[in-house]
Amino acid sequence: MGERRVDETPAAPRNSRDEERAYNRAIRAWSFYDWANHAYITTTASTFFPPYFIAIAAPAFISAGKSAVDPAAASSARDAASNVFAFTVSGALLFAALLSPLLGTYADITGKRKRTLLWTTGLGGILASMMVVVQTGNWPMGLLLYFLTQIAMNVALGLNSSLLPHVARPDDLDRASSLGYAMGYAGGGLLLAINAALYFFSPALGITHGLAARFAFLSVGLWWIGFSMPLALGVGEPEATPLKGGGWSPLHDAVTRLGHTLRDIRRYRELFKMLVAYWFYMEGIGAIILLATAYGAALGLDTGVLIAMLLMTQFVAFPYALAYGRIPDHSSKWSGFFLSMILWTAATFPLMGAYANTSGSVGIAKGFAWIGLNQAAGLALSLLIGRRLLQPLAAKLDAKRAVILGLCVYSVIPIWGMFLRTPAEFFMLGWMVGSVQGGTQALSRGVYAAMLPKAKSGEFFGIYGLAEKFAGVLGPLLYGLVGTWTGSPRSSIFSLVLFFIIGIALFARVDVRAGRAEAAQEEAAIETAHAAD
Repeated sequence: MGERRVDETPAAPRNSRDEERAYNRAIRAWSFYDWANHAYITTTASTFFPPYFIAIAAPAFISAGKSAVDPAAASSARDAASNVFAFTVSGALLFAALLSPLLGTYADITGKRKRTLLWTTGLGGILASMMVVVQTGNWPMGLLLYFLTQIAMNVALGLNSSLLPHVARPDDLDRASSLGYAMGYAGGGLLLAINAALYFFSPALGITHGLAARFAFLSVGLWWIGFSMPLALGVGEPEATPLKGGGWSPLHDAVTRLGHTLRDIRRYRELFKMLVAYWFYMEGIGAIILLATAYGAALGLDTGVLIAMLLMTQFVAFPYALAYGRIPDHSSKWSGFFLSMILWTAATFPLMGAYANTSGSVGIAKGFAWIGLNQAAGLALSLLIGRRLLQPLAAKLDAKRAVILGLCVYSVIPIWGMFLRTPAEFFMLGWMVGSVQGGTQALSRGVYAAMLPKAKSGEFFGIYGLAEKFAGVLGPLLYGLVGTWTGSPRSSIFSLVLFFIIGIALFARVDVRAGRAEAAQEEAAIETAHAAD
């Protein structure tokens, strides 16, 4: 794969129009990696593998002397398999959390951010496709492949994010980050739609649901590797930032620099405060993303319902992620409209869900009709009234406040999940998740990128990944422990609200302007040190 080494991407063309086109091409090439890697997140990690694993592993957890046709025994076995899966997720993310900062720092020092990302992508894609062989008799091997692929995926996410401050301009970080997440939902949703269609129509095609799921695993690795080509060809490799006084070996220098950064973490006070806050609220977000289908399966919902819900969530998240990225843009005349739609959805969907829960007469078709009417009414009201009424409020929402808004919406989700009873509610809940999921994470990434020195982007996004992956450790771990102690998946899902409450309280204390000043000071010090060499 061809590489070009540059300090900034893209290189300066001959005139401003060419420069703008080249800049936008680079942004699109970078964002296409999210299109590639979200195939694994949506198809394998979130949709097909959790319920598939529970189905093939549950027979091994039937209590001695019990029969698989006994409803109580079958339910207990599904709960046990769900908890084993949650513990495996925690272990994989723990390992990725420890590996990401080291690899990110190594990539900074050697100038191989993109190259390391592409090697990780190749390995992860191969492992993802190998899951095609997983069946009932070899479910432990399936867990091992899932474990390794989760590590590769999460390391790759941090390396890709480390390219963001080198590709996007400082005033365009929020939009570029949101475009990446939106592309991820579109690409991941498209492959999920293809695989879901194969799953639903598999009897007519003469294949089993299990074979259709395994074909989905195969397609993910091919998609992930294939659609990484735009980034490989269209994004430059930023310059290396070697350790001053180093040179013994890149790995030794990486460990040394990482140690210096962690030792001097007080110099990045606001960045560190954001990492702690991010760690807590990502505990809840990550657990909901990774365990949604496992939770639905534990409640006894049909796999087809789970797949359809997640497919819907992907396509809902695409426009909402783009809208969320525009809210902090105070030059936009539409930020009030976007804010109005988010607030409308957050206020009305729990009311619809409460009625569906208590009446028991709202089926999936009727639930979808309600969702469609609700969003049509929201669009009309937002265009006619909300756009102007909420424009002054939108003008006060920077990226940090927009993230807090999304977290407030997110905190309702585990509470609702505890009382969820019907498939119609599950779809309503999924729509509400989609309205804030991409935007909250995208703006978080943009805020963080604005507060780090670009010369250490790999290192700092590795540390960002450390917070994110540790978040993925404790969320599923708490889910599994509460489920084991109480025997109730409803208690497990409710416990996640704690992370949102703590995360909001901590993130509100982050001073983004001071964080940017700290980053600028560090960047100047690095440039001065290299100029003196």
